[in-house]
Amino acid sequence: MQPPELSVVLDTSGSMQLSVDATLEDEQWFFENQKNPTADPVRMAKITHGPLRMEVAKHSLTQMVNDLHPAIDMRIVTFDGCRAPVDHGEFNLAQRPALIQGIQGLVADDGTALSASLETAASTMNGRDRDGVIVMFVDGADGCGRNVCEVAQRIAQEQPRLKVNLINISNNSLADCIADSTGGQVYSANNASQLAVALEQASQDVSANANCN
Repeated sequence: MQPPELSVVLDTSGSMQLSVDATLEDEQWFFENQKNPTADPVRMAKITHGPLRMEVAKHSLTQMVNDLHPAIDMRIVTFDGCRAPVDHGEFNLAQRPALIQGIQGLVADDGTALSASLETAASTMNGRDRDGVIVMFVDGADGCGRNVCEVAQRIAQEQPRLKVNLINISNNSLADCIADSTGGQVYSANNASQLAVALEQASQDVSANANCN
């Protein structure tokens, strides 16, 4: 048997620049008022105060790469606003330092192409006669006019051995249907220590099956 395939989808939308403690209401207020000079400065400071979602994501993903089973290769997909997602390719054990360097250089900006990024990751994986896991690191719903729940349902039908684990870094559950449809888990993670645990749990079923080749 081949080891399971693993892909990570990392949300690099503009809201990842906000604090891990920012609520959905904070997020909406921020984007309505970010260029308003008379906006509440105390609230603005609270919403943009570290640790930021992107900082926490980078730290925890780096830890995940370091802890990954040597036999598992990892693909990473990120957003490019509402344009086509960026498939950074697959990284083997020897390429992990380059993967970590790439993760550290990512910048959060623009829209949330959740549906398109899920499709991109799934399209590179088998999911029919080989197990696969996608770990999606997101902080909200699709912001590019598509229904991510329908995309997840279609993937579940076409690739029944592909599981999507969702790591929700914000305080909303707008994308939980991705995990629900594919038999994956939702991990809530709104601080750095919880997030490290969530990432470890989200990827452990890949590592657990890596010795079966």
